[in-house]
Amino acid sequence: MPWLWSESYFYRQLLSAVGYFEPGAWQGIDPFRPFKRAELDAPETDEELAALDALAETSPEERADSLLHGSLWGNRADLGFRLSAAGAESAARAPAPALVADDSERLWTLLSGTGTGTLCLVADNAGRELIPDLLLLAHLLDQQRVERAVLHIKPHPYYVSDATTADVVDALHRLVGAPGAAATYGRSLWAAMADGRLTVRAHPFSCAPLPYADMPADLRAEFAAATLTIVKGDLNYRRLVGDRRWPPTTPFADATAYFPGPVAALRTPQVRRDHRA
Repeated sequence: MPWLWSESYFYRQLLSAVGYFEPGAWQGIDPFRPFKRAELDAPETDEELAALDALAETSPEERADSLLHGSLWGNRADLGFRLSAAGAESAARAPAPALVADDSERLWTLLSGTGTGTLCLVADNAGRELIPDLLLLAHLLDQQRVERAVLHIKPHPYYVSDATTADVVDALHRLVGAPGAAATYGRSLWAAMADGRLTVRAHPFSCAPLPYADMPADLRAEFAAATLTIVKGDLNYRRLVGDRRWPPTTPFADATAYFPGPVAALRTPQVRRDHRA
């Protein structure tokens, strides 16, 4: 069976086994939420949020680059890798190696700072990965690099740490309750949600065992209208390029030529130690 289909089937069966979809006491209860909350409340998260105070003293351009790379390397907090791979926790604390591909300069040309346009960010994991994603969105909105942002999350638990609506709320509460610059970012995000500049979208296709080449018409139209779509994480990257044996020299633009609008991938899979931005 294709990897995407078989692994999605496994986790669907797991949710069924714990009564997630059936009427009863456990219906709608995320079995992975205790792990997500523990990570969100970890001392490492305090350290990362405290670092935002120093970042506030830098220029908007430097801040944007730092937050973009924070969103990229936040993938190292993926709970799915941590729970399944021996030594993953120590690997998550290892120094960040150089990127294999870094097209961030081209990315910034699409977010010119004119105060117009829409950014779609397809989130991957909750907890310590979702917070950097939210921080990046807050900065882009505050600096008017985009007029509107749409955060795509999962409509229900998918693998282990995939972000759902409840996880977004948990992350926002974590930011607002933190001291210093983190709370400022949190309040900015709440304000953006209140006035419609930030929207959370939970499309059913986000949990489908299919590549983005098979996305439904309404989602295709939404991505086509966006100034830029940022796709986070290894799972979304595989859905983006297709679960195929691509020659390693295949250009990213060729593998994603079907996508209806400009798209960027932020991906750092620990399993193979390869990296793309």
